[in-house]
Amino acid sequence: MFVWDELKRQKVIKGHKIDFELMLDVFDDAFGFDFEDYEHSTETEIRWGIIGQTAQYGLIVLIYTIIENDDVRFVSARKAEKWMVNKYEENRRRL
Repeated sequence: MFVWDELKRQKVIKGHKIDFELMLDVFDDAFGFDFEDYEHSTETEIRWGIIGQTAQYGLIVLIYTIIENDDVRFVSARKAEKWMVNKYEENRRRL
C-alpha cells in the first residue's frame, strides 16, 4: 500500500508541481530503477529513490521509505535532474 502525509503531498504539489496520487505508475516503468538515498537516510529510516517515467509528469524521482506492514511511504517527488536523466538513459541502453 502507498501512503503519505497529506501536508507533505500539498507541499510537493506546490513546490514541484507533482501529485503523489498521479505518479504511481513510476513503479511500472521497466527501465526505472531504485537506489538508496544515503544522504537522507538515518539509522532508523532508510530512504530510497526511484527514477522512472510517469504518464502525467515524464521522468521523475520519487523518494520513499518502507514502513510497518511493508507499506511504501512517499517522502518527496520532483522532475528528474540532468544526472538522473543520464543514469536512466544508461540503464535503458543496458536493458
